[in-house]
Amino acid sequence: MAKVKQENTKLEAPHFGTVENPIQMMMHEHTTEGERFRKIEALSNNYTPPAELHNTYRVTFSLLKEFEADLHLHIHLENNILFPKAIELEKQLSNA
Repeated sequence: MAKVKQENTKLEAPHFGTVENPIQMMMHEHTTEGERFRKIEALSNNYTPPAELHNTYRVTFSLLKEFEADLHLHIHLENNILFPKAIELEKQLSNA
């Protein structure tokens, strides 16, 4: 869509209908992953390994917590910035 806007050409209808269809699927996946990480966080006592465990577990828990933070940022950027802009761009191009 960005290329269509940049080149001022006509937007052809995608095979998936509207951009909102794959966005809905991705938002559902984001919800599922958020729930999965809430469970992991609870099961791991907020990523706190028991003191008697080997240092490898501490590193693993730390990396898992870091991954969750990165995932939350990814989800935020898509849900709150990329997806709304894509929907708006599609509407602009459809009305042109």
